[in-house]
Amino acid sequence: MTDNSTNTKRKAPAFQFYADDFLAGTITMTNEERGAYISLLCIQWSRGFLLENDFQRVCAGMPPHSVGICQSKFEVDSEAHYRNRRLESERVKQKEYSQKQRENAISRWKKDAVAMPTHMPDDANALPEGMPKLCSPSPSPSPKNKSKDDHGSPWSVRFGIEMPESLRTQPCMAAIRLWLDYKTEKREGYKRIGLQAALTKWSKDFTADTFPSAVDTSIASGWSGIFPPKVQAQSPTKPDDKWRPDMDIANYM
Repeated sequence: MTDNSTNTKRKAPAFQFYADDFLAGTITMTNEERGAYISLLCIQWSRGFLLENDFQRVCAGMPPHSVGICQSKFEVDSEAHYRNRRLESERVKQKEYSQKQRENAISRWKKDAVAMPTHMPDDANALPEGMPKLCSPSPSPSPKNKSKDDHGSPWSVRFGIEMPESLRTQPCMAAIRLWLDYKTEKREGYKRIGLQAALTKWSKDFTADTFPSAVDTSIASGWSGIFPPKVQAQSPTKPDDKWRPDMDIANYM
């Protein structure tokens, strides 16, 4: 007996249904015959073939000539398996399409992921050495977080705008990024011209030493701009009116 691959491999859950073709092929059939016919097609698609008793069960109660009409839509082979030729043709086309899509996916994968084998040799322990750019153990900010406008500059903030030279320290860079995240969270993000103007102003108002603390204070205070911490005015020390032996008496004369 010939082995049918549809019994061992995963079957497609659906087949193409062409409404116009179906109506044209069943126009002379009664509704009862048409209903039995579509049920038989579904059994064939699921199992791969029909048997004689399938017609007897699906067409039970129908007149013999109606059973014959339904059976005439299928061809029988030497093993007494019935199949509708058009449905099997659709099965073949579906398989070919699925195989083609699979080959295209494999082709794309090979094209887009050719670096994986070269960066990942057989020994998984070699991962840090084999992929220094992808998995750097350094705690420094990852370059992948830069926008396309950064042009690879280490001092680029956003939109390709670089930090003023007077603020080019790592603490200042961290403070600026923290401030931009804070403004974004408040939905007050900067646009290109506004950010350029703000950077210029900060470089005039602060030094590299005072800028980070000013950012921290402004965020903690919920301010919309970066301002230096307020310094509380201290009242001058009032001289003690009481005379003590250690004081110079000349101060009280």
